[in-house]
Amino acid sequence: MADPFISKAFLIGDRRLEIFMPPPDVVQQAYIHNKNAAYWAQVWPAAVGLCIFLQQHPQYITGQKVLELAAGLGLPGLYAASLARRVTISDKEALAGSYVKRSATHLQLNNVTVEALDWKDAIAQPLPDVVLLSDVNYAPEVFAELKKVIGHFLQQAVTVIISTPQRLVAKPFITTLLPYAAVQWSTAVALDNREADVSVFVLTGQQP
Repeated sequence: MADPFISKAFLIGDRRLEIFMPPPDVVQQAYIHNKNAAYWAQVWPAAVGLCIFLQQHPQYITGQKVLELAAGLGLPGLYAASLARRVTISDKEALAGSYVKRSATHLQLNNVTVEALDWKDAIAQPLPDVVLLSDVNYAPEVFAELKKVIGHFLQQAVTVIISTPQRLVAKPFITTLLPYAAVQWSTAVALDNREADVSVFVLTGQQP
């Protein structure tokens, strides 16, 4: 039987971040009847792009209470934990949490909490200072609910930082967020021998 935990290192600026993830054969076996449920099991370019943004703009997370929603393997949350006061990393797939917990232990992060949480239920959670979202706006059928959740946090003066690959299907959704974007930033992310353009938006409740 294959080891269900493998490690992979990501270089964020001058920092090497090694996390745990499931090997492809374990993912295929676990989600053979629902491949879409396995999106959490790999690191996407938007997650790396968000880490790069936070590395270059640490003021958004330093000393803050941070919540990462739909985190999957939690790379941005794990990166943020080195600067933040407290980080909660959440995903609706409970299995994702076991990998995040092992990564946090490996990285000796004592300020990380892992929760099984659907982002749609995030409005019932205690308010953080900052919400992190990466590559969550890929399915048009969830855009309205996602906008509602983001709006909830913005109304409560919580900063929302969202990263997204520059895909056409996401453009209408991102356009609705632009009035709240205090910062717009982009970078090219090289991952698994491919390059993707990633945009990051810092959203606040006050329209600029």
